[in-house]
Amino acid sequence: MVARAAFEKQSWETWIVAMDVSDDLETGETIILATSTISAKDNNGDDATDDVLDQGGKAVSGSLLQIRVVAGSAALQPYWIRFRALTSNDNKYELDVKMVIREKG
Repeated sequence: MVARAAFEKQSWETWIVAMDVSDDLETGETIILATSTISAKDNNGDDATDDVLDQGGKAVSGSLLQIRVVAGSAALQPYWIRFRALTSNDNKYELDVKMVIREKG
């Protein structure tokens, strides 16, 4: 899923979410995985990176900086996921995405 302003999931669900910078990259420019970061905060402003993001799943695929979202708690949502992509041309791109936990049924 390419991230937009917000998305929702159930706590059990897990999938890849990504920031797309295809409209911004210059010819030949690439995202540098080692210097790009993805972090998360809960609704209290506390670091929730290890709770809702699988850092081992952080990757670059073309113009996408991506990570696997996991878990989450309705009591601590919404979460804010911050993508920060650094590129081979020293450009910096940032996207903040709201993740809402909705238990259905």
